[in-house]
Amino acid sequence: MEPWEASLARGDARPGSLVTLGWVFLHIGAVAFGGLGAALALVERELVAKRQWLTAADVTEALTYTKLLPGSTVVQVVAYLGYKLGGWPGSAMATVAFVLPSALLMLVLAAAYVSVTAVPAMRPAINGLTAAVVGILLATTYRLGKANIPDRITLGIALASVVAGAVLGVSAAVIVVIAGLLGVGLYALPLRKQAAQEDTP
Repeated sequence: MEPWEASLARGDARPGSLVTLGWVFLHIGAVAFGGLGAALALVERELVAKRQWLTAADVTEALTYTKLLPGSTVVQVVAYLGYKLGGWPGSAMATVAFVLPSALLMLVLAAAYVSVTAVPAMRPAINGLTAAVVGILLATTYRLGKANIPDRITLGIALASVVAGAVLGVSAAVIVVIAGLLGVGLYALPLRKQAAQEDTP
């Protein structure tokens, strides 16, 4: 049974049709200015908080898996979440709907880039947008962290990942792999050892 089929069997909230799914991701793609942080904030707001189609853990899971892949992380996250909501058709619909607005806007902006950036009055507006995006990213990081960091071990892994990425410049894919290995070492191995001791007469 596919993940989305199991979710339907449990009676979880899901979009009523592929058209509804596509419309929601079209809206997200049309207003997700600012890259990964802004897009994740909108995904979390629209799919988790507002419609309750997904959980914060689903979004974090998508980000974790796709960080290991080459290419645009946000598009891969959308494709993954679309699959969880509607299988392969849902993944295709979510991806196309999300990418379409930015592709069209990119064509328009590419034509107007030189003239717009030459206007001095645009610089304060760009600075303001940048500051807003940073704030959105921090708010999203806090919400996802609050939902997915239940103890000191995961908090330590999270803080170490921040230092590795922001200070040491370690690749995100390397950080995810190392964090996964730490999770196995700090959680799975002690549990197996404890289980083996309990089974020993």
